Amino acid sequence: MDARLLRVTARDGGTAALLARPADGPERRATVLLVPGFGQNRLTWEVGDLSLPARLAALGHPTYTLEQRGTGLARRFGQKLATSTDELLADLLAALDLALEDSGADRVVLVGHSLGGLLALRGAAARPERVAGVLTLAAGLFLGRGSPLLHTVLRLSHLAFPPPLAARLAGRTLPLGVVGTVLLALRPVLDHPAVPFPLPVWAPRAYTTGDLEQRFGEGMDRVSVGVAVAVRDAFAGDGFPGVPAGEIPALLARVRCPVLLIHSMTDPLSPPPVGEPVPTALTSSPDARLLVVGRPPEPPLGHCDVVVSEHARAHVWPHVVAWLDNR
Repeated sequence: MDARLLRVTARDGGTAALLARPADGPERRATVLLVPGFGQNRLTWEVGDLSLPARLAALGHPTYTLEQRGTGLARRFGQKLATSTDELLADLLAALDLALEDSGADRVVLVGHSLGGLLALRGAAARPERVAGVLTLAAGLFLGRGSPLLHTVLRLSHLAFPPPLAARLAGRTLPLGVVGTVLLALRPVLDHPAVPFPLPVWAPRAYTTGDLEQRFGEGMDRVSVGVAVAVRDAFAGDGFPGVPAGEIPALLARVRCPVLLIHSMTDPLSPPPVGEPVPTALTSSPDARLLVVGRPPEPPLGHCDVVVSEHARAHVWPHVVAWLDNR
């Protein structure tokens, strides 16, 4: 059955979108809401003939893919971007309510990539009675532990782009499609094993040419300066975007559902050390675990291809499906 596009109206009036796929399996299973990462859209989850939403729907999961306000298909309902991570959270909470209403379920499982995983944890803390589980892919609270280079760059950016200036420009748009275009142009270099790239976002040869062009040509969307600065400020230290450091323990303690964090050993942006402290901090979760993929003899999995790629289909999706079976 074809997916339907649903309009999502947040409490602050922002308009996001949900791409809804009905369950098509032999039995009805947990409802799933997919949350993209920083400046991304639905192509986080599906490129070419690789579609995690379609796989989950075929297994019996009503599956909803969030397009945050002003990105992807949500542009049909309005062009205005979220200017803070609180507005991104508002989109998620409104999408959660709509997914439950549309599916008739009592609770939903949140699956988030990168920043989307952190938003999923915030959503579970805000609506513990409506969230049956959280699964994150390449999302970590302590990003500064992952890449010393990224950590240094983010800290130095305070000098060139200090908080007062950032606050005045919060509503401005950063077109990440430009970044995607540059990455695509650099593919011959990035895929060459003899030319190390300091912060690759995919493992060499992880994508076919067509899939790569779709993922980084169309999937790299746009983001506001306000959201970019919130992410920068949080990850330049050991923070959580949109949440003061002193409030993080209490927030994580409000997450009362099972949580699975998946990190790849070969993801330079969000490797396992980024996620290692999180399960211990989830003091109210009945089952909080870190799963590491990308270890030999498995093929390498980068920050983006850990979600959707031929390697992810073979080595990550089975873990996602098995975990969802118990929700």
